[in-house]
Amino acid sequence: MQVIIIILLILAILLVIFTLQNSIGISITVFFWEITDAPLVLVLLVCIVSGYLLSTIYLLPKIWKLKKEKSQLLKKTESIQKNDTFQTIPESSDDDYEGMELDDDDNNSFFKD
Repeated sequence: MQVIIIILLILAILLVIFTLQNSIGISITVFFWEITDAPLVLVLLVCIVSGYLLSTIYLLPKIWKLKKEKSQLLKKTESIQKNDTFQTIPESSDDDYEGMELDDDDNNSFFKD
């Protein structure tokens, strides 16, 4: 928490320095609307904040969709665990996983010594 406060203080100091060094007024024309003598810092801050807001608005549907998927998956896993539908397949000792049966009887072996 203290690190965040220190970082915010450093950023605030840098913003004040930037404001003092760039206190010129600029004119902005958007379509038929014109703003004269707007401070450069104010224009930059408005652009940064509006970009952040637009990107957040753009990502909200994706975030809502992911939250909905997460809740559906959690409900599904809870119902599976509740119903205990996991069934274990009993292992039989007669099954040979390699496709051929291996006995202890070596009399009928292919390789005879």
